[in-house]
Amino acid sequence: MPVPTDAPAPYAVVARNLDPAADNRIHDDDVARAFGFTGALVPGVEVLAHATSPLVAAWGAGFFDGGRVALRFRRPVYDGETVVVTAEPRADGFALAVTGPDGVVRAIGTAHPPAPGPPVDLGRYPVVPLPQPLAADPLPGPFGTVQVPGDAREARDYVAAVADPVPLYREAGLVHPGLLLRLVNLALMSNVELGPWIHTSSDCRFLALPTVPTTASVRSVVTGTSRRGAHDEVTYDAVVLLDEQPVLEVVHTALYRLGA
Repeated sequence: MPVPTDAPAPYAVVARNLDPAADNRIHDDDVARAFGFTGALVPGVEVLAHATSPLVAAWGAGFFDGGRVALRFRRPVYDGETVVVTAEPRADGFALAVTGPDGVVRAIGTAHPPAPGPPVDLGRYPVVPLPQPLAADPLPGPFGTVQVPGDAREARDYVAAVADPVPLYREAGLVHPGLLLRLVNLALMSNVELGPWIHTSSDCRFLALPTVPTTASVRSVVTGTSRRGAHDEVTYDAVVLLDEQPVLEVVHTALYRLGA
């Protein structure tokens, strides 16, 4: 099967804060303003979800068999803003940008059409019980494994919530990349005691078609912690499995504790 190389068309969408009552209070207007933002942040997973829409539209279901997308969030996206995703060709793929209605670039990254790659090394991701109680800080090494059920209705509801127009999700019953990435966030939330926190980047490699119904699990390992200004940052690698089939491998970074 030939690898698709069509350039994704620009894609405009109204970004929404899907969970204003989420446990992460950075998605609450008052809390976000206390940290210097003008309102509640649209989660990074949803911004990345929007960024994948033109890629899947251009490359089809094959995107999920070796496609890659990496995105770094530079500026907040706020509820109700229309953002435009663009993909410009470059030597090794496409340069991605998510731009707000004010012309300010909110996120930058790269995308690569599906291509053969090495199988995921599951030996890097041991199955570990979730901590009781939650850890005060992430420590180098494996996080506890998260396991949750997934069904077709949840998958359809998410596609509708992010207003993704790609017919493939409705026709083939696929799990949206944004919903998969939410599971990667859940790994952090299920292992570390968190206040308001911010997802700052993800580098995603898709491994297989993500279908439902299923049992989803996330195995992850902390690769580093550091200080970024006044904030504490964590980077962890994660693999998402549906019925024990790896479908996504991610390098995920977040500010897990925000300073003043």
